[in-house]
Amino acid sequence: MEAEESTQIKQTLNDLSVKFDELSKSIEMTLGEKKEYAEGKISENPLAYVAGAFVGGVIVGYVMGRGKS
Repeated sequence: MEAEESTQIKQTLNDLSVKFDELSKSIEMTLGEKKEYAEGKISENPLAYVAGAFVGGVIVGYVMGRGKS
């Protein structure tokens, strides 16, 4: 009885390991595609993204400064 349960547990762990590896590869591929897309968009007009980040930082700083008063 214990041998059967042990075999089933090993098989389940093996199946989960395979599924986890497949999921990891899928996530890596998706992130790689998104990263390439983002880098391409930023390289088209980097100044716009820098300006947007600066304005966003100023707004966040202002809001945080107002919260302390």
